Amino acid sequence: MSGKTFLSGFIIGGLAAAAATIFTTPVSGKEARKVCVDNSKAFLKEFKDLKEDLIEIKDSIATASKEGKSVIGTFVDDIKVALEQWKIEIKPHQEQLKIELNEIEKTVSELENDLKQQQ
Repeated sequence: MSGKTFLSGFIIGGLAAAAATIFTTPVSGKEARKVCVDNSKAFLKEFKDLKEDLIEIKDSIATASKEGKSVIGTFVDDIKVALEQWKIEIKPHQEQLKIELNEIEKTVSELENDLKQQQ
């Protein structure tokens, strides 16, 4: 539900309630006007408080969004650094594994040759 729809419904509901109160009130006109004035002041105060709360929420969301962008940027940078360090640390092991894999392939080839010669 959008904010405009909610606000429109809130205002229309308030006006309908005010009209129903005026037409069904058992008090005199002077008293009814006083009640209406008091209710309208209370309504305006509540509306002002609601507006201030919504502005505060909007500002909080903006702040959280900015902080989130900063944190995500830092996180991504940290991940990049960690990956680069991991690549550097794994490099010697990679070379050793290649050497050992070549030795295994050489041994397998020699065994195949030996088996062919025995047949």
